[in-house]
Amino acid sequence: MTLDKVIDESISSGKRKLLLFITSLGWAYVAAGVMIMPFAQPMVMTEWNLSRNFAASLSSSGFIGMFLGALIAGLLSDKFGRKITSILFLTIATLFSFANGFATTSFNFIMFRVISGFGLGGLLPVLNTYLTEFLNVGIRGKYLVLLEASWAFGSIYMAIIHMIFGRYLGWNYDFIFMGIGLLPLILLLFVPESPKYLLIKDKKEEFKKLFKYDLKDISFKKQEKSSLKNILSKKYYKRTILVWLQWFTMSFGYYGIFIWIKGILFNKGIDFVKADWYTFYMYIAQLPGYLLAAYFIEKIGRRKSVLFFMIGTGISSIAFAYSSQNTIVLLMSLIVSIFTLGAWGLTYAYTPELYPTQYRGTANGTSSAVTRFSGFIAPYYTAFFLEKNIIFSGIIGIAILFIITGFLNFIFLPETKNVEVN
Repeated sequence: MTLDKVIDESISSGKRKLLLFITSLGWAYVAAGVMIMPFAQPMVMTEWNLSRNFAASLSSSGFIGMFLGALIAGLLSDKFGRKITSILFLTIATLFSFANGFATTSFNFIMFRVISGFGLGGLLPVLNTYLTEFLNVGIRGKYLVLLEASWAFGSIYMAIIHMIFGRYLGWNYDFIFMGIGLLPLILLLFVPESPKYLLIKDKKEEFKKLFKYDLKDISFKKQEKSSLKNILSKKYYKRTILVWLQWFTMSFGYYGIFIWIKGILFNKGIDFVKADWYTFYMYIAQLPGYLLAAYFIEKIGRRKSVLFFMIGTGISSIAFAYSSQNTIVLLMSLIVSIFTLGAWGLTYAYTPELYPTQYRGTANGTSSAVTRFSGFIAPYYTAFFLEKNIIFSGIIGIAILFIITGFLNFIFLPETKNVEVN
């Protein structure tokens, strides 16, 4: 009997939906913690009289922490378990995101962002791995895209908090409301460990106690020691390099545009108030992107879906770069959001299917680390083109990267639709 067959028989539909809900709350929390910066950054720049390049450091500091967190999160989760690792990183993220609201200097601000980023960056790949291992082959792609869709809800939550509180009371309140991370943290205390993790670790008695399923004489291969060497072995190195390229591109494009979106909109002649609303609308437009991705991933498969959304992002970004009239700027920004976040959802769903259970945490963690490195340099990239007043050139560069990456992964990565992941 395969692992997927055991998971299918032992995990109820209700339990899967509950796990999707809880992990989605954690995912949305990370989104709020990352997407707080497009709203807070302009206010911090004004209050502390910071240059645009130094302001880019405020955003990038969070990605330094996220890089470090993502780099070790997979290894920790493969060694100690998905649940305890999720709780650890969410605790760090919640405490220091809340503390950021009390920063009084740029030094304190950056320090708190690095530490909270460590928690945020580690949480994402672990939650993705955790949910994956509760899912059978028939629903895996859809559920993982729905998990990623909660990013939009976290972004919208932060936009609403800013529009109601931060805009009028100060950027500090945006961060103070990050204390909401206590909600998913409490819920995580009451969920079970990943069933696949328990089986691979040969903890059959714990599995039986948690899931009320008797394995009898069924045996599974024990987990090998996971390391970077495993995913760069002869069998996996090509797909690992391509997966890393996919994650780099997604992060570079997303944060290159979204972290500086208000600056880009100002550059196009959109005033301060409208820029806030345009940003809010872009966050809402992420939702249909995820829903489309959830439909396409099971309808036409992973490779074709990734290609469609990557090319769509590239073409719509070029149109956005050259748009100038307010209505067209808003329309193209919404289309960019739909395609970009659809591609993100597919990337998070596709990656864990490309590796076996014993390497999955490491693969997700290192891929997420690549994303954070890309996210670190993206704000500087966009700031450079904004300073030169040629932002359209910067966006076109991002568009070309999306198109090339989409074709490479379509050609060389395997299809995993309806393929069991052990």
